[in-house]
Amino acid sequence: MNVLRFGRVMLVACFLSGFSWLPDAAAQASAVAPPPVEVPTRSAPPLPSSSEVVAAPSGQRSDVFGASLFQGRFAQQSFRGFNPEHIISVGDRIDLKLWGAVDLAVILEVDAHGNIFVPRVGPTRVLGVQNAELNDLVGSRVREVYRDNVGVYASLATAEPVKVFVTGYVRAPGLYGAFASDSLLHFLDLAGGVDPQTGSFLDVRVLRGGQTVGRFNLYDFLIRGELPLFQFRDGDTIVVWPKKATARIGGLVRNPGQFEFVDAVSVAELLEMAGADPRSTHVLLTRNQTSEREAEYLSVDEDLDAITVVSGDELEVFADRQVATIVARVEGEFSGLGQVTLPYGSTLADLLERVGTTERSDMGGLQLYRKSIAERQKQVLDEMLHKLEQAVLNARSGTREEAELRAREAELVLRFVERARVIEPQGRLVLHEGFDPRTVDLQDGDVLRIPRKVNTVAVQGEVFFPTSFVHREGQGVAYYLEQAGGLTQSGDANRIFLVRPSGEMREASQGWFARAEVQPGDELIVLPKVDTKNFQLTKDMVQVLYQIALSAGVVLSI
Repeated sequence: MNVLRFGRVMLVACFLSGFSWLPDAAAQASAVAPPPVEVPTRSAPPLPSSSEVVAAPSGQRSDVFGASLFQGRFAQQSFRGFNPEHIISVGDRIDLKLWGAVDLAVILEVDAHGNIFVPRVGPTRVLGVQNAELNDLVGSRVREVYRDNVGVYASLATAEPVKVFVTGYVRAPGLYGAFASDSLLHFLDLAGGVDPQTGSFLDVRVLRGGQTVGRFNLYDFLIRGELPLFQFRDGDTIVVWPKKATARIGGLVRNPGQFEFVDAVSVAELLEMAGADPRSTHVLLTRNQTSEREAEYLSVDEDLDAITVVSGDELEVFADRQVATIVARVEGEFSGLGQVTLPYGSTLADLLERVGTTERSDMGGLQLYRKSIAERQKQVLDEMLHKLEQAVLNARSGTREEAELRAREAELVLRFVERARVIEPQGRLVLHEGFDPRTVDLQDGDVLRIPRKVNTVAVQGEVFFPTSFVHREGQGVAYYLEQAGGLTQSGDANRIFLVRPSGEMREASQGWFARAEVQPGDELIVLPKVDTKNFQLTKDMVQVLYQIALSAGVVLSI
């Protein structure tokens, strides 16, 4: 029993010791000549793929200044070059070439002692040496052995990849690998960038051994393109501190949005950061720190350096000037300049005095286009289309057959609404026959078009052959409709418009055809028919068609 127990104890000891004590020939051989340990070659880490880069969350774009900085573009590009201030560290690889008395080309790695071993020269300490000084240091060491006729060239081939922690107020804190020469932006972008809602663009720090060795303000890069070079080491930690005080600025600035600052900033400094437009004259400063909002209207000529902005304030930059002159553009058949400047309060008569006409100018068909009218026409059209859209979507049906009919109607109407939304009204101010140009005040940006005298009549809309015809004296609406092939099945004989070159529009009807006088330059527009059997919303559809024809001179079929 004692022998068996002793055998079991020895067997367990064999397993625990790995059999190293056994008098085996192979074990003895390994003890005498251990196999060489293969040191893996260090290489640069692979660049992150597009799927590995932490992307900014999709959705509404942030108005925080700098939020668009981190979109994955820095992370996808790694900087493999090395600046002259790069500090040689363990693991860096040195490309050494000797020529002359001795020829040598070799890649040497900085060992754990901070040395490279130069053949026939011996160890040379390069740890902590700047890249710019590397060639001189190695050259002086080689010439201690080879004094004459030896050329030396030493350069940094590759640097040791490093692993850096990125934490704080970033989207994806973690441990990221890159080159020591990669920029701070590269590491931040790998981590998804600074969180624009909570992180600070003004306070980004690099810690090494618990001590701050680098502090960065990303506004320096965003505004002036300045980013200090920094060499990272294994185990460094990039920390994004929480957001500081903020204020919003908008209006006439290049960079509207939310800006960050430390403690307090002056209005002048904030205007400089946002890039205020040189045309700006005033700043509306709204205070939000108390229970009641307070506002100050400041002139840019004031001492804005003495006025402090605190967290939560809002600024709006304006060009609040009295209008002294207006600029009108002239198009069409005229002679002279196309841009005319006039004193504020001038009328169309004043503009006509400055415009030279020709024998081909049709002064009876003057056309005046105004931006404010176009905007109002577009607003009215959008409101009518929205009303039509809501009406067709909310229509109720009593039977299954009626429900199917309403569904087909809704499909047609929604397609029509989609096409109608892209129409841009012309903004024409109709100048009726015999108007007094002295009663028409001009606005800045008005466009006066002087048409050329023509001897044609245009026919468009729901006719078989929409085109233009030579004017014939004494012929009325019916004649030109007949020349265009007559109305299509979709044409509405009770909704035909006669449009003068000046924009004046008259509605025609079947009984009026014989009496209607058509003049050279006129245009006939035939609107489509709205079938009361197929469309429940006939009245709304007709109103929309009228509005499109009136404001844009376009006919849309249903």
